[in-house]
Amino acid sequence: MYKYSIIIPHKNIPDLLQRCLDSIPRRKDVQIIVVDDNSDKSIVDFDHFPVLNDPYVEVYFTKKGKGAGYARNVGMDHAKGKWVLFADADDYFYRGETVTFTVGTD
Repeated sequence: MYKYSIIIPHKNIPDLLQRCLDSIPRRKDVQIIVVDDNSDKSIVDFDHFPVLNDPYVEVYFTKKGKGAGYARNVGMDHAKGKWVLFADADDYFYRGETVTFTVGTD
């Protein structure tokens, strides 16, 4: 079971999405969900979409184009973690910093 689900809405910024994903630790208790909200094919190369082959990341595509809030809700439909965190595609953790997820006790 996942302890944390991180939901990341995305639209038209694959380089920044990659930077965000590269900064998130890959752990068996962390579920990473990316929801692409109808990115433009002339901007995003869907054949080489960031992390399509990463076993720690789930990618969902929507053709609705309803914005980040909608994409977060799509991610919520797939979240399995006890705790849900949200990050935007242009967010990232500073390199060299230790990323620690701890919330209370079980």
